[in-house]
Amino acid sequence: MEKRLIDTLIRIVQSEETQFLDRAGLRDFRQRYGIGFPVGTTRVRFSDKDKAEIVALLKAQTGIDATQVKPGAWEGLTRAEALDLGHNEKLARGAVKRDRISVKAIPGQTLKLSGQQLTLPEYAHVDINWREISAVGHPVALVVENYEVFDGLHRTEIASALAQAGYEDALVLYRGDATESRKDNVLAFLAAFELPVILFGDIDPASLVEASRFPNARAITVPADPEFAFKEFGNRALYARQVGPAFEQLLDTASPGLRAASRWVHAYRKGLVQESMIGRGVQITIFPVVSTAWHLLTIDHGASE
Repeated sequence: MEKRLIDTLIRIVQSEETQFLDRAGLRDFRQRYGIGFPVGTTRVRFSDKDKAEIVALLKAQTGIDATQVKPGAWEGLTRAEALDLGHNEKLARGAVKRDRISVKAIPGQTLKLSGQQLTLPEYAHVDINWREISAVGHPVALVVENYEVFDGLHRTEIASALAQAGYEDALVLYRGDATESRKDNVLAFLAAFELPVILFGDIDPASLVEASRFPNARAITVPADPEFAFKEFGNRALYARQVGPAFEQLLDTASPGLRAASRWVHAYRKGLVQESMIGRGVQITIFPVVSTAWHLLTIDHGASE
């Protein structure tokens, strides 16, 4: 990671602003790590969660604490002095956990990869190099946005929702953060095996905009009773921080699922974090993303072998 980019990321982390000019270096960073999302054609927005991921990424790759080091702190320092700011040898390393993804099966099902079946206990998953996977025995992928939900998936009602749609045997992937199951690795795996995707994430402006751009997304998960969910667990501050033109375009999108979800968010002026669905018995249903006539059963149930 270049010093100029590191300085830019430190400035972003330490700034109270959320929008920044989307210059080439920052654009490459965003596309590689899946952190931040564009606002129009010239700016990019970094939420509080994005900034936390940047802090974790810089700490993992460079040893730098972006909350403490001042931008440009390397200027005029010797190499030995620079080591006090970060582990310089890490700057020359490749991406953290290159090609690795975090996967598991839907609760009650087995994980089917490379012709093998594996039963995992609760709060467990497999960290694997996706390039070493020769076959996937699941017809569809459930991409989970937040790690806490991915880890405690058995405490949500997702298994019931998928079973009603005929997809109790979905492969579960953690969408990733800066250091584990990074988004670029997840996208590369999904593209290689051409898996249709169901998105299980927050119902807020940022996540819905991301869902509208997620490759091969066929459906999103939403609360079966949105009025109850938003009134009980909705977050007004989340909506206020994230609302913008990209989200507002979804209010009239041709996508039935994204249109419905965005209108709920707009009507209640709240975002709904995915963690609110853990251990509270919040029932979940699945809405289509694509605008054409659609049903989950139209997806080929043959394994990607």
